[in-house]
Formats: sequence, structure tokens, C-alpha cells
Amino acid sequence: MHLDLAMLLEASSELGCLEDPFTEEEIDQVIQNLPIDKSPGPDGFNTDFIKKCWPIIKRNFYNLCHAFHSGNLCLQSINGSFITLIPKCDGAVNAFDFRPISLLNTSMKVITKLLANRLQLVIQKVIHKNQYGFIHTRTI
Repeated sequence: MHLDLAMLLEASSELGCLEDPFTEEEIDQVIQNLPIDKSPGPDGFNTDFIKKCWPIIKRNFYNLCHAFHSGNLCLQSINGSFITLIPKCDGAVNAFDFRPISLLNTSMKVITKLLANRLQLVIQKVIHKNQYGFIHTRTI
């Protein structure tokens, strides 16, 4: 059985925005929307620190995001995480009494949120309307 993908899939010319460099406004918006009560990641910084020190460190984050966009960032150096177990109840002993969480570096959280925000702008053009799990405000 041979499928003609060109017949099944329609190319979209409206996806160029995915390749645009991140703007300072986009980065600022992501930082502003970060929750303040999260645990610190392997880098030792939580989002509350990032938000309060933003006027001092924002230029470094802008440079980091631009280096990521241009492919000049070693992701291995910032893509570390800790996985830990949080007890769901007092006296937790069994595995199902715990909830696993992953503590990511804040810089990776910002980059992934920037990418997710960009994708949400065009996802309805590239995902079939029946694929609800990928679209914001829709659930499976």
C-alpha cells in the first residue's frame, strides 16, 4: 500500500513564525507568568528568585534564549533535572503513596514555555481538529 502524503497533508505557509527569534517581550511574558511557589531545580534557583532578580539577570536570559535559537547553546549543560518522590499522605511507605516530580532548571522551563507558546499560535493549523489532546483548553 502506497500513500501519497502530498495528497493527505496540506502544506501551510503560516508557520514561519515558529522560526523567528524570540523577542524580549515574549521572554518577559513567560517570566511574568511563572508561578512563584515552585521548588528549586538542580541549579538551585526557583522561579521566585528569577522574577525578583529579573531586572538584574534579564540580559543573561535574553542571551541564553538567543543562543538557543541560533543553535549555539550546549543543551546538555542546562538540561539536568532531579527526580524526587513527594509523599501523598502522612506515613507513606509504599510506592503508590508517593508522587514523582521532576525538578528542572529554570532556564529550561523558560525555553520550553517559549516553544510551547509559539506552537499554540499555529497548532490548530497543523493538528487535525479531532486531535484534542494537543490544543490548549481542550482535553481528551
